[in-house]
Amino acid sequence: MAAWRRYRAYLESIAEHLPEATRSFALADWHYDFADHRAPHDAWVDSISIYESATGERREVRQLHIKLRLFGAYHDGHIEIEYKDVYRYSIGSDCPAHGDWLYDEVRLSESGHVLHEVEIGGQLWCIECGDIEYSWLPAG
Repeated sequence: MAAWRRYRAYLESIAEHLPEATRSFALADWHYDFADHRAPHDAWVDSISIYESATGERREVRQLHIKLRLFGAYHDGHIEIEYKDVYRYSIGSDCPAHGDWLYDEVRLSESGHVLHEVEIGGQLWCIECGDIEYSWLPAG
């Protein structure tokens, strides 16, 4: 419980430096409430999309984005998390399925970007980006 209090204090100390969408996601009361159906804990990966947007005369200005769709832990909806303006990422799996979303932390990177660290299925995913957009899509 002490670790949770330290992490929560850290989030509050960096809140003014987080983009609005990331701040809302990171500081939401439901985010770490495992009884709340919107919480990502124990959700499963449905899909991962990695794509680039392009601008410029020759579409030479490229920006990377990642969209993650999760099947909620209570099987009554989906979670969509979109990482905007990705600077670097590391995701992986060493089994035929990704497994459960165990925990996640939002931090600031040394460069001042948003850093989202997720333990999923025993693997550590790290995504450094400009912003995190979260959506809850209830079934039906």
